[in-house]
Amino acid sequence: MQSNKISLKNISKVVWHNILVIVIATLLFGVVGGLCAKHKQHTDYVSTRNLMTGRAYRGASANEEVQADISLGDTYAKIIESDDVAKAARHKLPKSMRKQYSTEQLASMVKAHPVMQTTIVKVSVKAGTAKASSKIVNAVTEAAAKQIPERVPSAGKVSLFAKETADDAQSNTTPSAKKYALIGAAVGFLLGMVVAFSVTTWTKLI
Repeated sequence: MQSNKISLKNISKVVWHNILVIVIATLLFGVVGGLCAKHKQHTDYVSTRNLMTGRAYRGASANEEVQADISLGDTYAKIIESDDVAKAARHKLPKSMRKQYSTEQLASMVKAHPVMQTTIVKVSVKAGTAKASSKIVNAVTEAAAKQIPERVPSAGKVSLFAKETADDAQSNTTPSAKKYALIGAAVGFLLGMVVAFSVTTWTKLI
């Protein structure tokens, strides 16, 4: 009976020891993961402005003309992302900003996507500040509004949606501290289990 009590006591001690090791490893790695993410974090700001092409659609061929204009969405997007538009947009920026961004840098910051089944193209710019992203997207869309009809005469009139302001910019902080903390905790949990049960097995073998 006494031997049984001792055995149960030892088993209980081992179990609690293993649980403690796993909990400590989980918390430790979770904290480390979160702190690493915090250290690497940076915030980008994205401003978006839409432009729309259009002309008078009349007669029996109106539907075909609309579909033809919709199919040009990818072409308009490529024009907007081009170096020529970036160069023209750069001249529209304040002098202080022109010093910060080259034509190549501006072109790399611009993303344009046609909105399906419409003649609208969504233009977005990602920059380090809300002010920069909003000013650049406004300059790019204004430059594109002149460049598109020159390159595609059938585009018709290019209309711009309301100007973006710094307050409209969407912030995006990466990497996510929460995500890294969860990943770290998962790694710590698995590592804690391996260490705890490895130590238990080794102790028993000895």
